[in-house]
Amino acid sequence: MNTVKHIHGNDSLVSQLKFMRNIHGVQVRDLITKFFYRNNHLCFHIILEVDSGEKIPYQEFTDYAEYKRIFTELQQQKGNEVLINFPEKNANADILSKIVA
Repeated sequence: MNTVKHIHGNDSLVSQLKFMRNIHGVQVRDLITKFFYRNNHLCFHIILEVDSGEKIPYQEFTDYAEYKRIFTELQQQKGNEVLINFPEKNANADILSKIVA
């Protein structure tokens, strides 16, 4: 069996991909944004609601322009056969679970 050797000996991309999740845009029923404050900073958290009804944390932002850019991209991907990739384990999942509940 052939194995891929990384030029720089860095397997970080491979290890990152192991923790990535992807869904097809056609599975996205709705895009939800939760607005909240953390340390007096307004934060924006995008949540994907999929056909099964599951609400999946996507990404959190403190920069409105970046949030809006990503939200617009997701709106365009919604309903299409493209793959949407995101980390399987969101670092702020505990915070989000309290907000979504």
